[in-house]
Amino acid sequence: MEEIRFADIIRIMLKGKWVISIFTAVCFIFSFVVAVFVMQPVYESQAMLMISPISNATAKEAGNDFSDLVSALSQYPQMTIDTYREQVKSPAILQYLRQELGLENMSLSSIANKITVKAIDKTNLITISVRDKDPAQAAKIANLISNRFTEFVTETNKKQAESSAKFIKEQMEQEKLNMEEASKKLEEFLSKPRGPEELKLELEGKLEKITEYKTTASQVKVDLAAARSALSHGQSILKSTPEKIITNKTLVNDELLSGLIKDRTGLETADVSKLQLDDEEINEVYVELAGIVYELELEVASLTAQSEALETEINTLQKEIETLQSELAVKQQEYDLLQHELDLDKETYDAYQAKYKEAMIKESAKIGESSIVVVSEAVEPMSPVAPKKSLVISVSTVFGFIVSFAFVFVKEYWEQSKNSLLKNEIKVD
Repeated sequence: MEEIRFADIIRIMLKGKWVISIFTAVCFIFSFVVAVFVMQPVYESQAMLMISPISNATAKEAGNDFSDLVSALSQYPQMTIDTYREQVKSPAILQYLRQELGLENMSLSSIANKITVKAIDKTNLITISVRDKDPAQAAKIANLISNRFTEFVTETNKKQAESSAKFIKEQMEQEKLNMEEASKKLEEFLSKPRGPEELKLELEGKLEKITEYKTTASQVKVDLAAARSALSHGQSILKSTPEKIITNKTLVNDELLSGLIKDRTGLETADVSKLQLDDEEINEVYVELAGIVYELELEVASLTAQSEALETEINTLQKEIETLQSELAVKQQEYDLLQHELDLDKETYDAYQAKYKEAMIKESAKIGESSIVVVSEAVEPMSPVAPKKSLVISVSTVFGFIVSFAFVFVKEYWEQSKNSLLKNEIKVD
């Protein structure tokens, strides 16, 4: 394939200049007529809204999942900037526009195509742009959307709050019945004899008594050990102490007896002094020791009997306490279950009641007005945004030039190819 030089291109353009000029001029004139006299101008009006996103940031209580569940029932739906932006062109708003503007013959999609919603980066602002052939109509549509969107957000949240309030009220009534039933069960349980409190008092009395008995028994054992030790020591001393004391004395020491012997026997004093008399007396020490030992024996016997009686009482009380503790454990468990059920029902009822009031407040609140502010209303535009007449004419003119040049170039190439073919045939002949 032969290379096309720049000079050849210039030559071809000069050769077909009338074709290129005429076709380009025709395209220019045609685009000018269409852009100026055929294409209708389109105007754009813009409204700006400032959005306050609705959130439900609440402190979470540890270990209280039920409270979180109930709280979720009365929360506003999460409304972000993107959520608001998507709702602007909702069917409900488009239908409202169609009725207000008398555009029953226009489809909702056609109305939606007129509207452009954008969120401004790093701000809480959104713009609502409307394009229409009528500048007043464009401004009117943008303002209608702004106002209707505020009402739409309020109505949507109101419906959600009404639904939540209805559900919460039903659950609250059910929990009230559950709470009354649980309260009745607890009252019936407490009305029965030998309840947990009564058993606790009885158990405390017996524990105090057994503690007193054990203290007394410990003291008795100490006293018994001391008495037995004293008794053993006393018996040992008593065993080594004689019951009677025998003494040897002369008769002369007993004047009465020695005088009687002298009278009857006629012995002299010297003779009488040689006579000895064995005297046997009861040992008072022994008698006293025997009395002490006897008293110790009685004391040991008494303390032994007291200790045995205390042990018997302690064992009896211990069994009674064990029985009471077992009975109390059963009754206390039953009471705790009933009380826990009542507390849970009451807690649930209180939670539902609080959230019901909250839902009622949210139902009456105008969320749209509080979360959406019209920063700038749409005004009637002075100049159209479309079509771009200069751009249309320029593109059409350039298109005509390119097409005409391509036609001239192809024609020139075809003629050269045909002439080369004829020359070759003449040479061959």
